[in-house]
Amino acid sequence: MTIFLGFDRSAYPGDNVMQRLRTEGEVDFTGFYLGPAPSHGDTGWMQKRDFLAGLGFGFAPLYVGQQQSAPGSLILTAAQGILDGRNATKLATTAGFPEASVLYLDIETGPPAHPPFFNYYKAWVQSVIDNGFIPGFYCSHHLGGPFAAADNRAVPWVYQLNAIGGNFALPLPRPDPSHSSFNGAKVLQYAQNATLNLNGTILKPVDLDTALSVDPSKSPTNGDPSTS
Repeated sequence: MTIFLGFDRSAYPGDNVMQRLRTEGEVDFTGFYLGPAPSHGDTGWMQKRDFLAGLGFGFAPLYVGQQQSAPGSLILTAAQGILDGRNATKLATTAGFPEASVLYLDIETGPPAHPPFFNYYKAWVQSVIDNGFIPGFYCSHHLGGPFAAADNRAVPWVYQLNAIGGNFALPLPRPDPSHSSFNGAKVLQYAQNATLNLNGTILKPVDLDTALSVDPSKSPTNGDPSTS
């Protein structure tokens, strides 16, 4: 089984860095923050999809919607989930993602998630589907099961950290997402707020990921030939 290497960072790190991550770091896909979103106002990634696709990157589009606790917007209702699902698909379209791309709802809270979060999540999932895209979610491996149980139509991306902080140099490790404690994971974040030495250039903070597909924005059920 081929394991694909990913990178994500809230602020866009610059064209030169992304090119080096692709060529020197052998990074296959990148997180891509849709914005402005309720809990992520930065729009630095939004004009970069064509450039990054030209470098050969796959994508994991992230929508940082409502959250359970600060920082961020805290309107955890079903009505807001409908609005935010629609907003996520509009932002994805603006950024250049085609219909039927997977969009990942960024769930920043640790366990336990409170009932209003599940109400919001279920409405967001349905709204994304109603607007022609495929829902996904990003959360702690401890919460993957509860959110999947609430609505299992979303593609799971979980974080189970081998390192908070930590220092990494090339070549980067590629842990298998299917070996995480949430066995439905298609994407795994294994390091957060890390420092990466990119052949002498220091990048921090960065998050590091792996996936079962070279492009996690493509549905794992649509016959993506890059999935092994």
